[in-house]
Amino acid sequence: MRGKKSVTLSTPMQSRIPDEAIETSKLLVEFLHAAYATRHQRLDGRDNAESGAGDVASTSEEASRPKMSAHAGRAAIHVYQHGERTVGQLAAGLGVSYGWASRVVDELATAHYVIRERDAVDRRIVHVRLDRTAVDEVERAYAWRGEAVRHALEPLSDSERAAVRLFLRRIVDLMRERELERPQAVDRPPTGPESVQSPP
Repeated sequence: MRGKKSVTLSTPMQSRIPDEAIETSKLLVEFLHAAYATRHQRLDGRDNAESGAGDVASTSEEASRPKMSAHAGRAAIHVYQHGERTVGQLAAGLGVSYGWASRVVDELATAHYVIRERDAVDRRIVHVRLDRTAVDEVERAYAWRGEAVRHALEPLSDSERAAVRLFLRRIVDLMRERELERPQAVDRPPTGPESVQSPP
């Protein structure tokens, strides 16, 4: 058998991106997995439903509202962050299909978290805004995992904390720039059979 050349396998990504950036991206993925795995627990091990922290509709005052799904919670936070959205803009911002975004808006409206209004010029376009009575609940969901973040930041200096915030802000801004480069979702409901994208 003839001798074979030793080939070092290297992906294009690894050849372009510094090791430090790859390691940091891996940590971000681990963070997302850990956040999802512990989404119903606080740092002290208690359930969010018991503690009233980090979830939407968790206090006795708001218990009369139907409990939202995690995906609807994401949509409510998106509307809180960006203000009034059309269903198409919401779909584009969350990276989901128009049909899925429309169903989530139905869920939010039924639970009285958002208010829907038809566009005055084009009735096919639906505008979505946060119900004023739901702002406090959505703000708490937006500050999800605040307790864990506080513990993680405690040993850091002011400059280190500022660097963490700067890094995360730059990551978010870059991702949003990429999103703006993609074709945006159409604000009108599809007229034919649609391919529904599963929620992330």
